Amino acid sequence: MEYANYRDKIAYTQEKASKVVLGETRQGRMTLWCLLPGQHIHPHVHAGDHYWVVLEGEGRYLAEGQPAREIATGALLIAPAGESHGIENSGSEGLVFVSVSAG
Repeated sequence: MEYANYRDKIAYTQEKASKVVLGETRQGRMTLWCLLPGQHIHPHVHAGDHYWVVLEGEGRYLAEGQPAREIATGALLIAPAGESHGIENSGSEGLVFVSVSAG
């Protein structure tokens, strides 16, 4: 078992959304994403399920063919395997979320 406080891992970059791998096993991965205002992750798909928990900030959840959905701290999002998912920081502060990918 590994332990970390996400606040100690927050790392923003001016160029693009920042990805910090928190842990990885044969069955999944936990990643901390840090986005400055205006940054985004284009909608994309994966072969495995993805679970997102918004820890700080606000933004929009993006899925191809669907209207953008407003999200904020505390939002829990599930993107089943093969479902388009992306995000953008539409707020004025940093957007931080954990992504858990399985499968």
